[in-house]
Amino acid sequence: MDALAVLDSERSTPGATIVTFPDAIWWAFVTISTVGYGDFSPVTDIGRLIAVGLMLGGIALLGVVTATLASWIVERVAKQDEDPQSATRGEIKALSRQIAQLHEALDRSRAGEDSDDVTAGRR
Repeated sequence: MDALAVLDSERSTPGATIVTFPDAIWWAFVTISTVGYGDFSPVTDIGRLIAVGLMLGGIALLGVVTATLASWIVERVAKQDEDPQSATRGEIKALSRQIAQLHEALDRSRAGEDSDDVTAGRR
């Protein structure tokens, strides 16, 4: 559509480089893909205005594709990191419980020694 619009505005202009339909298609393709070789370019104001719209559309399209790909990659990496982290959190909780149990056992053991010392008259 943009190729046809540019072709219509450029075809009869002196010094125009976009004068055939294949040239217009090629120009539209390299413009929307942001490659812009420069071998074909509009010389009329209307052609340039269409070019600006096509460039903005191409940049937006590439931005959306890039953002979608980046989001997918980040999601995959986050999911892979989440599994080991949840396992690590579980291990930390289990170790914390074991340490608490050891502290309780140690406190009971010390309490038993203190009562033995008192009954044996060692204090």
